[in-house]
Amino acid sequence: MSEQGIPARALFRDIIIALCISGIAPLMAGFFFMATPASVLALMSATLILEYGAVFFGTALGMDNALIFIVVSLVAAGIIFFQFSLFDHAGKSSPRVARFLERTRGKYGSSRYIKKYGVFALVPGTLVVGFYVCPAMAWLIGWDRKTAFIIILGTFCVASAFLLPVSEGLIQWITSLWG
Repeated sequence: MSEQGIPARALFRDIIIALCISGIAPLMAGFFFMATPASVLALMSATLILEYGAVFFGTALGMDNALIFIVVSLVAAGIIFFQFSLFDHAGKSSPRVARFLERTRGKYGSSRYIKKYGVFALVPGTLVVGFYVCPAMAWLIGWDRKTAFIIILGTFCVASAFLLPVSEGLIQWITSLWG
């Protein structure tokens, strides 16, 4: 047990779940699509760095569009899930974080407009600052976790799906210049 009674098992469980979602599941999808583990791991790594821009990397590797979409979406889902879990554990186990959270939610949570419609700010937020910042913002303001998760991941998936044909066209155009 940690300081404030939060079992370390809960955090460990969330780490395992996030690793299964963002690590094992994409590798299994790669196996199903008969892609090499190295290319799937490369795409997973690119997703951690480039977020939805990793679809260009997957296209350049010659991977199937469905596999690219599945891998980047699963990696994003695992990261977003883990961030919400980590923030919850920090908020429950650290009195300093709990006080900061109380002040922040008191400041922004009192506005009915922000509480009701503010969660939709995650759509442009995900496109501009990505899926690393938006879960923290949603958690700090106190927006509904399920709604925030769906909006962040949904926006990420739509952006990735939009970029897949764009990346194919761009890669074909670049290769046509050489040959």
